[in-house]
Amino acid sequence: MNKILVPLMLVAGAFAASCGGASEGSKDVAPVKEPYVYHAQRTSGLVIDGKLDEPDWLSAKPSEKFADISVDTLAAKETTVKMLWDDENLYIGATIIEDKIVANLKQRDTIIWKENDFEVFIDPDGDGRAYFEIELNAIGTVMDLMMDRPYSEGGNFYMPWDCPGLQVATSTDENGWFVEMAIPRKGLMVGFTKPEDLPFWRINFSRVEWMRADREENWVWCPTGKIDMHVPERWGYVYFSEEEK
Repeated sequence: MNKILVPLMLVAGAFAASCGGASEGSKDVAPVKEPYVYHAQRTSGLVIDGKLDEPDWLSAKPSEKFADISVDTLAAKETTVKMLWDDENLYIGATIIEDKIVANLKQRDTIIWKENDFEVFIDPDGDGRAYFEIELNAIGTVMDLMMDRPYSEGGNFYMPWDCPGLQVATSTDENGWFVEMAIPRKGLMVGFTKPEDLPFWRINFSRVEWMRADREENWVWCPTGKIDMHVPERWGYVYFSEEEK
């Protein structure tokens, strides 16, 4: 499977140590449960407004609640995701319970995880190479990039990549904030026409929460066993069901 090919720039040391929840901590990986599997249903189309109130979203099954990235205990604040798809897009909806919403960054490709954020990691063919990262905060500011391979293998990132056709929207209420995303399949890879041409995609989600000014929490769908999201073999699986919601 051919992926989009782009030159990769060298990673600055500090950014490589932190981007997307990476850490200079122990290279040992703690034991965690097997990655989760999510069966995304087909949708006839959605309006990307951050509300998650269309019938297809309401009937979609929520994911398992997010847990600590390294020790696999439930996060202090609840996060769940849902996924849908159609011929053009993978749709992601996230419900993020939050008692104090913090979102000030407004420029695209600012280092979004320096404040509370929601992150998506996708490796369509599951080979741990040339995968994609999309982050956003509660006001919808996006940081997106490509990775050639994980940082632990000397990986580099390419920040000038902007996911073609990406749509994002957020909303808030008294309980927290909500994310709705439409990620065009053609924006992530080439060489196929339908998701079912691949049996599954590898995918994971992260929530960075600054509970204290000097330390962030990393809460994820599929724990990786260490404070590092860039362990694609520990990411979950999304299968594309032909059953329409």
